[in-house]
Amino acid sequence: MSHEMMENDSAAYFKTPAWHGLGHVVTDTMSISGALKEAELDWEVSKRMLFTSGGIAADKFMGIQRVDTQQVLGVVSPGYKTLQNHEAFALAQHFGSSVAVESAGSIQNGSKVYLLLRGNSFDAAYNRDEVQKYMAVFWGHDGTASLTVLPTSIRVVCKNTLDMVMGAARGEQNKISISHAGDIDAKIAQAEKVIQKFKTTGRLFEEKVQGMARTTPSRSEVNSFFLSVYKTLNNTEVNLNPVTEKEEEVLLDAHSSVSTWTETFELESQSLSNWSYWTAANAVSNTIQHRVASRGRKASAASSAYNNLIGKNAKDTTRVFNMALASV
Repeated sequence: MSHEMMENDSAAYFKTPAWHGLGHVVTDTMSISGALKEAELDWEVSKRMLFTSGGIAADKFMGIQRVDTQQVLGVVSPGYKTLQNHEAFALAQHFGSSVAVESAGSIQNGSKVYLLLRGNSFDAAYNRDEVQKYMAVFWGHDGTASLTVLPTSIRVVCKNTLDMVMGAARGEQNKISISHAGDIDAKIAQAEKVIQKFKTTGRLFEEKVQGMARTTPSRSEVNSFFLSVYKTLNNTEVNLNPVTEKEEEVLLDAHSSVSTWTETFELESQSLSNWSYWTAANAVSNTIQHRVASRGRKASAASSAYNNLIGKNAKDTTRVFNMALASV
């Protein structure tokens, strides 16, 4: 089945069908515990011994089996600690009544599971630029994914995804990750405390966004910002008076990128009546997150969403907005 949803996967979505059209649409608000059942994720996994074809036990490996379908989802070490779906949902309960369930489901026959919680929204500038806050929770049963809690957001006007902890102090993590090893109960207890801290993340994020949206850089400052972003994202210098063929190629590519960002920036600035570093940074992130590969296999909607949330696109977007924050 397409988009990594397979025959033993299930999902539930609040009101709006998912982009892939698969899953169960719920018209009433879902509680976190209710979403576990609505999305049909109330199944468990267990560790099982593995044997060779000759009947010899593979002592250094164990299988993770989905109990209801009997399917082996992954091979792990003996020290691997299982995390049940209901335990991850129970962890999410600590967000309290400030969030509602947007969607929940699994992919790859239950190898990976997700829960997306919707918080409140705010206007970045002049009642025209809505930003919706979310908290995404991911975990896996195939031995490849830790439980991850990530505060994120969507800029509604262009569907850009943005890390809500941009500009965090050095050493401050933008997500919680809980590995399937050691004392997992103690790790979950620690995560519960950190979740309480995330309740202030949205307020701080809102202040940062509105601070960027209320600055008015000059055109030369915007041009300098775009050029600095290009050099940072491409890890290269740009010689405005190229000497070698390579330097000329870099300058032409930089000019092409900056021209694209400038065009997007000017169009949005006019439509939103907001000429700011916020709009400038979004002009770049729009290209990062919505560009179409010129060669190779086209990314699926699922892989694109993943990349924008926690992949390379997400990292590049955060770098751009941190540069914008530093310019304010």
